[in-house]
Order: sequence, then structure tokens, then C-alpha cells
Amino acid sequence: MKGSEVGKYLIVALLLVIFLRPSATLAQQRRPILFWNLENYFDPFDDSLTRDDEFTPGGQRHWSWRRFETKRNHIAKVLIALKDEVGEFPVIAAFAEVENRFVLEQLVTATPLVKLGYKVIHRDSPDRRGIDVALIYREDFFTPLEINNIEVVLPNASPTRDILMVRGIFSGNGVEPKDTVNIFVIHFPSKWGSAQESLSRRKGAANVLVEQLESIEYQNAIVMGDFNDTPDSEIFGILGSRMDVMGGEQDESLQGSIKYKGRWELIDNFLISENFSSNWEFSLFRPSLLLEEDSQYLGHKPYRTYIGPRYNGGVSDHLPVYIVRKW
Repeated sequence: MKGSEVGKYLIVALLLVIFLRPSATLAQQRRPILFWNLENYFDPFDDSLTRDDEFTPGGQRHWSWRRFETKRNHIAKVLIALKDEVGEFPVIAAFAEVENRFVLEQLVTATPLVKLGYKVIHRDSPDRRGIDVALIYREDFFTPLEINNIEVVLPNASPTRDILMVRGIFSGNGVEPKDTVNIFVIHFPSKWGSAQESLSRRKGAANVLVEQLESIEYQNAIVMGDFNDTPDSEIFGILGSRMDVMGGEQDESLQGSIKYKGRWELIDNFLISENFSSNWEFSLFRPSLLLEEDSQYLGHKPYRTYIGPRYNGGVSDHLPVYIVRKW
């Protein structure tokens, strides 16, 4: 083969490599941040300081190490599966209903997630059942600068989950710009008791959050969590004055993050500062491994760990939600 022909083939091969290989810049643009209520992600050990007895081997649910491992591994599979949809693993994954730091360390060190080098941020809350909010993050993309637990004190109410606040630098592999972000992870009080009482508790938690947002003048804030309310509720009216609700109004195409009496509701959501929200897109993650057939109401429903007292082998009654950064 003549030298000129060799040169032509080399040029074509080089162009194919350039245009067909995954673009590093494109991959770095797709940076998902995920939130997921894990529904009772407990270890099987008894904690004398909390009401976790039902999630022990001798408790009502006969929660064993084997069942814990099954749930832990399913959670890891879901986080890994997000890459197939987005093109990147979660840069940050925040959670509700985790019992302690141990269950998160298990998730990031005893599953294939260990290869991604996730670090854990967790603080104990005063919730009587011992369930907290927390997050894991990838050091290559996020650097924490400040971590605070914000207590939510509600008059005449049981202790509830703290708000986790993490200020940090969100960048990644030298790509500019680098943003300092203020992340808030929440799990607002549930809808138990009368409708008015439960709403007043969530209003109280929302007002605590608003105070924190005002203290940073609503700059570069990302609020994510289980609001226990849909975007058309009064709660989002309190929070949304200078924050954009990423999930928007109830969108039938999104369906929802939980299914209650046959109806999907979007109670897990993101709020982002107006100055910052145009950089992000919101989505609901519905992989098949998180769904099972709904024989009562038809269609599908979240694949839960328990249905009543019966062990079902699934993961959670919530589906994850996530946002993706647009550069």
C-alpha cells in the first residue's frame, strides 16, 4: 500500500475516533443530583435510643442481615442504573428515611458503588424512629465547605427530622464554571392526624426552611426532599416566592413519585433559586426494577420492601427524582 493511501486511512481512522467516541465534555455536562426516600432503610441491630425494634430479627418485621443486604444492593443497582438514562452516575444522591451512618457506609463500600468513591454526609436527627436525611457525593465533582443540621422545632408536636444543609463547590474535572451551591435536604412531617394538624406541622417546617433561605438571600440554593405535599399545596406557596419548583404542577406525564389509592402523586421534588434554576432539568426515575404490577388499581406501583407486615422483597414506596445540570 502506498504511503499516501496509508495516510488517508490514518486520517479517516482518526476522524472516526474523534467523532464516535463519547465526548468527555458532553459526559461532564450530564451531572445528575438525585433524591430518594428509601422507606425504612434500617440496619438489623437494636438501637436503645430510638424506636427501631420492629426492624430487628426479633421484631415485628423480622428484619435480618440478609434482608438488609438485599435492600442495600437494590439501592446500589438503582443508582448505577441512572447512568443508562443520563450518561453519568449521580454526582450527589440524597436520601430520606435512613437510620444512621452505618447503612450509608454499607451502601458506598460494600456494593459496586465502592468504585465511584462516594463519601457520606449524615447527622442524627431527633426523630423518635431514628430516621434521618443524608447524602452521598463524589469527591471528583463536589467539595463540601460547610455542613449544618438545622433543627425543626414544631409546637405541640413530636420531634421531627432535621434539615441537612451542605454548602459546597460543584465543579468536576476542571470544567468551568465552578459554582458554590447551598444544598438543603428535607423530609417534612407526614400526613398523620387530622388534615389541619398535619398541614400546620409542614407549614412550620417550611417556615424554618424559609428562614435559612433568607439567610443566604436565596442564592444558588437547591432544596430537595420529601415534602409530603404536591406542588399545588399551600406548602409550595410558602416556599416558592423566590424558588422555582422544578417538578411544576401535577404533570400527568411525570405521574408521580408515590402511588396512593391508585393515584400517582408527586411529593418528592426539587426547588431551586430563581437565579440558578435555568441551569437544571427535572426528571422522575422509573426503572423497571423499582416497579411491580398493581393488581388492585391496575398499571404499576412502587416495588416496596413490605406490604403491611408481609415481606415483599422490594426497595421503597417512593420513586427517585433527579435534576441534571446543563452547562
